[in-house]
Amino acid sequence: MIEVWSNGGGTQSAAIAVLICQGKLPRPDIAVIADTGKEMPTTWDYLDNVTAPALRAVGVEMQRVNMDDFAANWGRGLWATSGHLMIPAYTNQSGSVSKLSGFCSSAWKVEVVKRWLSSKGHKPKSVRRWIGFSVDEPRRWQRMEAGKEYQAGHIRFPLVHDIPLRRVDSISLVKAHGWPEPPRSRCWMCPHQSDFEWREVERDHPDLWLRACALDDEIRERDPHAFLHCTAAPLRDADISAEEDLFSGSCPGGVCFL
Repeated sequence: MIEVWSNGGGTQSAAIAVLICQGKLPRPDIAVIADTGKEMPTTWDYLDNVTAPALRAVGVEMQRVNMDDFAANWGRGLWATSGHLMIPAYTNQSGSVSKLSGFCSSAWKVEVVKRWLSSKGHKPKSVRRWIGFSVDEPRRWQRMEAGKEYQAGHIRFPLVHDIPLRRVDSISLVKAHGWPEPPRSRCWMCPHQSDFEWREVERDHPDLWLRACALDDEIRERDPHAFLHCTAAPLRDADISAEEDLFSGSCPGGVCFL
């Protein structure tokens, strides 16, 4: 069975990279990250300038896989062929604000990596995937531990079982290693973003902010009750003044921000 590290490009993935460089985790046979074409530029800046060169120096080459080359046809766009919105937008259709299910992490990242591995001759039964959930995210890794894939030995949680770390520990580890604090990995239009992160998009990447606002408007042309912002207000009009906390912006259903 080959060891495949699915790098999410965020805080916990940076910690895993440090542990590999320090020899505290074994070198994976394959290190791969899916490029959805929608990530914040900070993800790639950190990967290209910090993580990837350090890993290369210890013999680990990060493979960047383009989503457009390997995504299944049913889930390539913003709307699945079934008609479902791919991203976990907010809805006020019932009269109160709730969240729709999201399929983007699975379709745009997990399945893309699996299909790429298959194209290289690595079938699912021959692979053990590393996923960077930290020990303080039990709802995420315990749910996967209950599944058939984990129980068959095809999933590994390095920051839960090998070297248990919390998210805050991951940040401390990376900084103590001499690297800059890693950014959260996220898409510029992701509804899971905190107000702090929306402000970052607006302030530092005004072109992406305008694209996000336009996308938010476009979504309601098809579903008038769907919104990118948690208040179910149009993004361009939403109050994004709330302060940051440690886990703001965390995706509860996938591996996007690891």
